[in-house]
Amino acid sequence: MERFSNSTEAYWNQIQKELLNGYDSKDFRFQYLEMGQLLSHGFSIAQTKRNSTQLIVKVWDAAYDNKRFSKRIFNLDRLAITDKKVELTGQELERINRLLNTKLDLTNWGGIVLDGLFCQFEINNKKMDWNVNEEINDNLTELVELLRSKVR
Repeated sequence: MERFSNSTEAYWNQIQKELLNGYDSKDFRFQYLEMGQLLSHGFSIAQTKRNSTQLIVKVWDAAYDNKRFSKRIFNLDRLAITDKKVELTGQELERINRLLNTKLDLTNWGGIVLDGLFCQFEINNKKMDWNVNEEINDNLTELVELLRSKVR
């Protein structure tokens, strides 16, 4: 039996759950999640310890689902999420490895975000959440920009 809901929060939570689903924290090296606060897009990227030469990318087709659920009744069991594996070049792998060995951290940015992003990066049981790039240090910004380029 399929689950339907008129709760935007339940919709948001299910999208997030499915984008992060399938990654055992003991197996992944890192994972990155990005979702538009206004449900404009969503994707996750993970790198596993078993195969560090590729990224596992899951992309939510927000335009498709938001059009399907225009009456605000969400089918939580049939979200349009696809996954693919993206091979890294030697240079990209070296760059990721270098960045993962630097300090990746949040900054003390004091701004207000009204309709930004929800971003989450997890590595070595350390989880960081932020809404705009100004909230993360230069090393994490460089890594996130590289990861975003692999989704397109």
